[in-house]
Amino acid sequence: MLKPLFHDYSLALLLSSLLFIFGCSDNITPPIAAMEPAPDFKMALFEGGDFQLSAQKGKVVVINFFASWCVSCGKETPVIETVSHKYSPQTVAFLAIAVDDTEKKAKAFMKKMGMTIPAGLDKTGKIKDDYGIYGMPTTFFIDKNGKVSYSHSGVVTEELLKHEIDKLL
Repeated sequence: MLKPLFHDYSLALLLSSLLFIFGCSDNITPPIAAMEPAPDFKMALFEGGDFQLSAQKGKVVVINFFASWCVSCGKETPVIETVSHKYSPQTVAFLAIAVDDTEKKAKAFMKKMGMTIPAGLDKTGKIKDDYGIYGMPTTFFIDKNGKVSYSHSGVVTEELLKHEIDKLL
């Protein structure tokens, strides 16, 4: 006879906890939907300077939310890096935003993974909240007019990245 993974009471406790966490919170923002204007933000970049989303009008923008502690983020980082080199910075802007992290750990992650796209830390969590991020990694594709075209929760593939970018060019 097979033993169940959870006893009935464990499963009930888990489900009730999840309902409490997600059902009782007033500050959870739903993810930005397709064709909604992407929330504007200005963020300091690790390598100096800053990134202002509204200054990117006329470009396709790919924003990847990541964290140094996120195992899945490490799987997609080399793919994002490779794809970023296939598009002109004049037509496609890539940005990595570290969330729920420290600058030191985010920079170490980027160095270890060979990530060279512009990146910064969402120090206050406001960008994460404005975009309705609830898991890592999450990637947003923003059209030339500053509207969200598509968002993807989970690891992105090279095919997905190219498909979504090419749709917007």
